[in-house]
Amino acid sequence: MFLIVEMASSHTAERDYILGVLLGEFLGLPWRREDSDRTDVRITLSGHPGEIRMPDCLLSVSEMDWLKPSSMPKLPLLAWNTSDLGLDANVIDPVLPVIYGNEPQVVCRDEHGIRLPVDVFGSAFFMLSRYEELVTPDRDEHDRFPAWASVAYKEGFLERPIVDEYVEVLWGAIQALWPGLQRQDRYFQMRVSHDVDRPSRYQFGGTRKFIRSWGGDIIKRGQWADSLRAPMIRAARKDQLHPADPYNTFEWIMDLSEQQGLVSAFYFICGRTCGQRDADYDIGHPAIRALLRRIHQRGHEIGLHPSYGTYKSPSLLKWEADRLRRICAEEGIKQQEWGGRMHYLRWETPVTMRGWEQAGMTYDSTLSYADRPGFRCGTCHEYPAFDSLEGKTLNLRIRPLIAMECTVMAEKYLGLGLTDEAREKFVTLKNSCEKVNGVFTMLWHNSELTTTEHKALYESVVAT
Repeated sequence: MFLIVEMASSHTAERDYILGVLLGEFLGLPWRREDSDRTDVRITLSGHPGEIRMPDCLLSVSEMDWLKPSSMPKLPLLAWNTSDLGLDANVIDPVLPVIYGNEPQVVCRDEHGIRLPVDVFGSAFFMLSRYEELVTPDRDEHDRFPAWASVAYKEGFLERPIVDEYVEVLWGAIQALWPGLQRQDRYFQMRVSHDVDRPSRYQFGGTRKFIRSWGGDIIKRGQWADSLRAPMIRAARKDQLHPADPYNTFEWIMDLSEQQGLVSAFYFICGRTCGQRDADYDIGHPAIRALLRRIHQRGHEIGLHPSYGTYKSPSLLKWEADRLRRICAEEGIKQQEWGGRMHYLRWETPVTMRGWEQAGMTYDSTLSYADRPGFRCGTCHEYPAFDSLEGKTLNLRIRPLIAMECTVMAEKYLGLGLTDEAREKFVTLKNSCEKVNGVFTMLWHNSELTTTEHKALYESVVAT
């Protein structure tokens, strides 16, 4: 038995991609696409009665309008109460925004089958491919596509895994018509990762930077204990990080991860393309090499944190990836896969993902917004990257980032600080991932665990 998907023959690479992701990878169902002159999408099961029909909006757009503002979703979006269909759908909220689709009808089921008002495949492609980022010109001071410019933020569903919910509705319809089909099992996971911007507060960088850090501890932060230790840490042996350094939280992080059955991923900067914004350490420094060995010995992951200016330069990204792998090889470190995350979450669709692919990396975990947490790609499941300019699937996996600590806590973003509200935000996002049997991927910098309060908040999120 296999699903037969009848649809128009336009944008065939995009259609095959999104059918493969949603039906093949997310649901684990066999499928076949058949070209048709129909204006909607019709799904049937070979040798069985019944059909599922849905609109065909985005992927039927003409070549002239493709990647143009005219092809964007029309705001405000329609809303559909999935309860009207009576399906067993595992959604966050029964009322779903309709990114692409038709006005929901009162009767969605008849003797022929089920009609969905949502263009599931087109809407999912819009989110997974980051289609809007090729259409909408808005960028922030770091040349990033901001949350406030996204359809998800404007329409209030950024904190929902909307693509996963669409898939659950589609599965509910499939199950209602053909209960003999079985989907693949998926289970909730948590991934914790740590961008190593500053492995030490005092050990690296010039004298002027050390004096600024030292003075800031005394004047701005009132951290007298750290300030008294600063000269000692600065003058200590250079072949390892000092255990009293406030940013040297690596052992504590790994201890907690191991207690919770997790593997931490530590992403290291391996080049300098912007002196003021990149790391003050060198990946080849003896202390960093010792840290790499320690992380590997304890069974945790090492990855790449490409420097500030690499997001539009595949050649620079590849150079830094090669350097990381070379130094790891010199230290006897071998891994089955290599991934990481862009510095400052800088991302240019599809140039950055091309850089990751050309560098021979397995996955990227950049795709979240710096200014708001949530589901930038509409999913908390890993999926293959797609290059919408060249119309092809890339040999790169996207692991969406759901929340970064400073996005939730920093004053310039959500500004929730070290509060119960901050914890609730993290936990709510984590619970949404669990609801759809996805992966809650969280970024917490090692340099943001310097106080008992920071550690308590992090531990409460990880352990909940």
